[in-house]
This record gives sequence, C-alpha cells and structure tokens, in this order.
Amino acid sequence: MSEPHEEPAAVLADPVAETRRILRAAEAASLALRAIGGIGVALRAPSIAALRPTRSYHDIDLVGLADRRPIEHLLEDLGYEGARRFNTLNGAERLLFHDPDGRRIDVFVDTLRMCHDLPFAARLTVDRWTLPLADLILTKLQIVELTERDMLDLCALFADHDLDQTGDDGISVQRLVEVCAADWGWWRTVDGNLAHLVERWAGIPGDLHTRAGDRATSIRRILGSAPKSMRWKTRALVGPRIAWAQAPEDIR
Repeated sequence: MSEPHEEPAAVLADPVAETRRILRAAEAASLALRAIGGIGVALRAPSIAALRPTRSYHDIDLVGLADRRPIEHLLEDLGYEGARRFNTLNGAERLLFHDPDGRRIDVFVDTLRMCHDLPFAARLTVDRWTLPLADLILTKLQIVELTERDMLDLCALFADHDLDQTGDDGISVQRLVEVCAADWGWWRTVDGNLAHLVERWAGIPGDLHTRAGDRATSIRRILGSAPKSMRWKTRALVGPRIAWAQAPEDIR
C-alpha cells in the first residue's frame, strides 16, 4: 500500500481507496482499526484481481476495540454520519455509519458475530491494515451459505498465502486449530465449506485454483486430525440434530 504525502480531505468514491484513507487516518490517530470483508481481502490478496467474475466492492467492513468514542470521532471527522439509534442500542458490539452518498461502514467491536462468534480483540494489531490472514479466512469460512463473492475471496487468500505452522507470516494453522478444535459448530461449518470449495476448484483449470485447493485440502486435514476440546466432543455427540450456527442479522 503506497503512502501519499497528504491524505484527501473528502470521502473517495472508490471503496478500496477510501478504506486506505480511513486506515491511514486511524493509524495517524493511534487508533487500532482494521479492515475485513472483501476489501480486507483485496488489501492482502492481489490475485483477487485475476479471478472471474470480477470482484466489485461497495460497503466497508472494519473491526476495532470496545472504546467506541474514538471510532465515532474519527469517522465523523472523515465525513461519515453515525446511525445514532442503532449505535446507541448496539454500540458495545457494532457501529454503523453512512457517507453522504449512502455507502455504509460497519464496525464490529471486539467480536465478529455472524453465523459464529469470532473474538478478535487479542488479534487486532498483529498486522497493519487487516485482521491476520487466518482470521480473514475465518470471517469467510464461518458463513453457512457462501456466496460467489465469498468463494472468490477465499480462493485469492488461499492462492496467495502459504500455511504457517508457527506464526502469522502466512495463514496461521495454530489460529485455525484454536478456533475450530474448541467448537464443534465452528468446525462443522468450516469443514463443510472447505470440502465444497475443494470440489468446486478442482474443476477449474489454472495455478490459482490449484494452489487454493491444495491449501484448503491441507487445512481440512489438519483440522480433522487436531486434538479436540471436551466441549467440542460433547457437542459432537448431539451433531446436526440441533442447529450449530446462528442466522446473521441483516442490517440496513
């Protein structure tokens, strides 16, 4: 990510460029704010530009820590208006903002709550612009019904980054195991998604899909053989007879 000498004062039309503007402003203010979602993937996985159909972006997804006031002040200074009623009711977990043209910014606080809960506070500052690669992958693999865009994002992340057994220079195997070996519901969703992706990518020629499929296969094997927690084993006895994921709330 190149560093301009002076930041634009107004909201930028391009959502990826606008996310960079927000992240630089947050860094200048010593505010821990990171990107997730499709734009977060675009900042970490250049191969997304080579995949088809072409990935498009509109809204911006960010993550931050529980002190909401600095986040509100920063985004308001950058030209966004907070959804006051929503933020008053939900600000301990999630904040919502809009720019003058209606583009939305979601800010998830401490934990991403969608189909599963992904606590990220301890991981927020591992990397400079986004959540760490393993966490970006988990934000996608936790989705029970993957969209075409989610699958493109995951292909780019897997194609561009190797597995890292000991740290976060690549895709942290330790982090994936930490989440999925502790919670059967997490594992069930992730394992099912990985199986679907491997099958899908096997039918698409090209190095990107081959690398992505190989790494997804490795992750699935590692997660399957990793020692599981007692909580995981107890929940596994019930299996799919009881819902293992929650329906994410659709906020407009």
